[in-house]
Amino acid sequence: MRYKRKQLDAVQVGEELLLCEKSGEQVHRLNGTAAAIWKLCDGEKGASEIAANLAREFGGASAKEIEADVLATLSEMTKLGIVNCCG
Repeated sequence: MRYKRKQLDAVQVGEELLLCEKSGEQVHRLNGTAAAIWKLCDGEKGASEIAANLAREFGGASAKEIEADVLATLSEMTKLGIVNCCG
């Protein structure tokens, strides 16, 4: 399954990323890790590819070790409507 981020206005505030609905009715606040995951949701990558990118970028843990956390974050983002599953 691949993931694609919804087109939202994004504002970086320190390590957090604020995502604003175009209507202005809802704002989502992502911590640094969640923001990195959201930014990697380009419609081409699945959870394992996102985990591999994060492992390379941040080091410290292998992609296999963090894949469950990536999946949990993607699931929550899907529920919030800021990420869509695309196949």
